[in-house]
Amino acid sequence: MVYYQHFIGDYRRDTRHLTLLEHGAYRELLDQYYLSEEPIPLDESKLMRLLSARQDDEQQAIKNVLNDFFVSTDRGYIHNLNNFGKYIQRK
Repeated sequence: MVYYQHFIGDYRRDTRHLTLLEHGAYRELLDQYYLSEEPIPLDESKLMRLLSARQDDEQQAIKNVLNDFFVSTDRGYIHNLNNFGKYIQRK
């Protein structure tokens, strides 16, 4: 998928607790998830490289967001089904 609408109200309501860095991490994870239409890789070093997370605080932000909004499966991280599709409308 190369395009989606972003529902700001729903996103803001569910992400008020995130730091500014975590917001960036979450949007990067969402973009990767919807662009590839595949689960997010479980391999931490591969994931950090994929998202260009080089600093410790960037990597921690990604881990925090994964814990809050994604579920680990044998194929990779998938978006929490309670929130899946809430922020976007596929085009």
